[in-house]
Amino acid sequence: MEIAAPRIDVRRWQDRLGLAGPRADGYLFRLSLTVAMLSAAILAHYADMLPLLSAVADGCPINITVRQSIERILILLPVVYATFVFGGKGGGATAAVAFAFFLPRAVVNSPHTDHALSEMAGIMVVGGLSVVAVTQQIKEAATQRRMRNGLRYFVRQVLTSQEDERKRIAMELHDDTAQALLLTCQRLDRLAADEGFRLSSEVASELQDLRAETVRTLTDLRRLTQHLRPRVFDDQGLVAALKWLADTLLDQYGIEARVEVVGALPEHSQETQLLLFRIAQEALRNVGRHSGATAAVVSLHGRRGRITLTVADNGCGFRLAGPLSELGETGKLGLLGMDERARLVGGTLDIRSVPREGTTITAELPCIDPGDTEKQP
Repeated sequence: MEIAAPRIDVRRWQDRLGLAGPRADGYLFRLSLTVAMLSAAILAHYADMLPLLSAVADGCPINITVRQSIERILILLPVVYATFVFGGKGGGATAAVAFAFFLPRAVVNSPHTDHALSEMAGIMVVGGLSVVAVTQQIKEAATQRRMRNGLRYFVRQVLTSQEDERKRIAMELHDDTAQALLLTCQRLDRLAADEGFRLSSEVASELQDLRAETVRTLTDLRRLTQHLRPRVFDDQGLVAALKWLADTLLDQYGIEARVEVVGALPEHSQETQLLLFRIAQEALRNVGRHSGATAAVVSLHGRRGRITLTVADNGCGFRLAGPLSELGETGKLGLLGMDERARLVGGTLDIRSVPREGTTITAELPCIDPGDTEKQP
């Protein structure tokens, strides 16, 4: 049977202690706190030898041997803290200073030298192992963080390239292929209307059918172009594009949708607008295909440098089998894609669904895209 060693969630504890920021932030405060903890442990260890603290030490109800054992164990606190803050070198230096101060008192003036030596040796081993374990966990956490940042940067570049390619294809289809089909319709009209050709009724009917088929192809092509990259988004912005999505939902699925803008929206980047549009597009596509809803509401709300998009419906709802990060295993790639798009710019995605009551998808994104100032992970 394999026994897994306990692991320390270094990232969580660093966040709780405020240690996840740049090393220069609060450096003096952290150094002062380490020195204060170490000094308190040393003073407690030498309390019975100091005139000011000897009276307090004599009045302590705990036996001196037990008290000294506790005091020696307390030296691990500044050692572990220094390892979290300054890394392995900082933890090792703190341990060396602590043991240098503790060892003379524990060995020379202790009534039980053998017990003190074994106890100090055990504490030194535990302290060294703690430094090594925490340092290793910090390195692994940093490596995983770099890998996540690199993967996020790669996904961001892939999505950016995908949007650029969509825009290019949509423009080429609109400017070249659609125009060619439109000219073909006009030529068919002139051919059918020109009396000089003296077309038979069968040929004229065939020309009309050919023109109708060309018009249908042109309509399908324009719809495809709009779904690739709607011109209304580039020409009129996010709100107009969301209204176009609502109209499309009504035309294709018969579901009434309305767009609400709550208050004045703060200024936000083009990439943020595009991500919000793609999230709303995927959410409304799911409403049309799977929800069985009769109505949907798309709302935008800006507050405190962030913009919130909410898509709600009154459909059948569903149950989430697990967290959003595990949706790929269940085949719900649309929901996973929305979550990844929100995370690319430091946003969040929340999905709340109740069976037979409906689903609400909320995406909250920062208005100022962090990628504008830092494109590299």
